[in-house]
Parts: sequence; C-alpha cells; structure tokens
Amino acid sequence: MVKFCLYVLTPLLSFIGGFSAYILVLKIVWEQSLSGGDIGATLYWGGIAFFLLAVPIYLGIIYFIDNRFKRLKGLLYPIGCMLVFFIPTLLITLTFGSINLFLPEAMLFHSFFLTSGLIFGLCNWGFKKIKATSAI
Repeated sequence: MVKFCLYVLTPLLSFIGGFSAYILVLKIVWEQSLSGGDIGATLYWGGIAFFLLAVPIYLGIIYFIDNRFKRLKGLLYPIGCMLVFFIPTLLITLTFGSINLFLPEAMLFHSFFLTSGLIFGLCNWGFKKIKATSAI
C-alpha cells in the first residue's frame, strides 16, 4: 500500500497541486483564466514535463537524500524537489523556442513545479513516516 502511495498517489497529488497553483497564479497575477483549449494544452505540456521529467528527477533527489542523510528528511525532501523547478521549465521554454526563464509563461511553470515539488517531497516524507511507524 505504501508503494502505491509513493509511486502513484504522490505524483498525482503533486501534479494536481501544481496545476492548481498554475491556475491560481494565472488568476491572481494576470487576472486571466484558462479557456477549454488552453486547459488542455496546459495539462498536456505540464503532464508531459511532469511525468517524464520532474517525477524521475524528484525520485532521484529522494533517493539521494535517503542515501546521504539520516535526519531532517521532512525538510530536505521538499526543498530538494523544489530546487529543481528550473529544469522542466527550461525544457518547456526551449520547446517553444526561448531560453528566457523569466518570461511570464515561464513564471507560471515555475509556480507549477515549485508547488508540485513541495507536495511531492512532503508526501514522500509523510508516507515513509507512516511506513516506518507501522513497521514498529
């Protein structure tokens, strides 16, 4: 059950959280909302970048932290996952022909990947904590 939570539920929750942050920043900062076609494109590009790029990177960071550190994982998991937000954003902006990480569109993806990294790290820590306490 814990593996299901770690490898299926955690990525889904973090994707939903990241997409919600994207929508929220779009609404608050630019006072815009997504139309039907825009939602599909955002989900498509965000989903590809998230599940093919971010999730493996996040899992690698979690693995690295597990092997290097014994304490403070509840803090290190989310911080580590959040610090790599620029990698998927850079690849998305390169796909559209730009390298500028400070474009308004890139800032939307920053909010997406920062939030998803936070949720991914916290979920991993929480589910591993539950697994550790249930094993005792």
